Amino acid sequence: MAIIFCVPLFTFNVNAQGKAEKYLGSREMCLETVRIKETRILDDQTILFEMRDGAIYINRLPVVSHGLKLAGGFQYSTSIAKLCKQDTIKVISPGSAPGSTAMLGDFIKFKEKGTLTDVEKLLEGGLLKELVDESAFTDGSSGKK
Repeated sequence: MAIIFCVPLFTFNVNAQGKAEKYLGSREMCLETVRIKETRILDDQTILFEMRDGAIYINRLPVVSHGLKLAGGFQYSTSIAKLCKQDTIKVISPGSAPGSTAMLGDFIKFKEKGTLTDVEKLLEGGLLKELVDESAFTDGSSGKK
């Protein structure tokens, strides 16, 4: 009886590991700002970056930035023409009140080809939750470094 119980748990872990390996690629410390074509905010902790060459990167903020999704935008300032892990972004608030700031995480390349909208729908359709549940965005847990 114990063997039957252990087998399904093992199978689940293999499948969970497979999600990160299937969808997530290399981690980048920085993106060149001139190569960023568009950004899309998925929630208060996740931002997609579409590059001019069609590559899409996921950045999962280390800490939730309340109001980021509602605000719909952010700004940043850099002197090296790169946006890097641990750089801060400032939430653009709809009113005149100053927005909150948040630190960026790793930029993780999304392996699957498609438009920014395709990737957004896939992640919002449950894949993002699965990747978060398996700790795919913590350093060293998935993807190539």
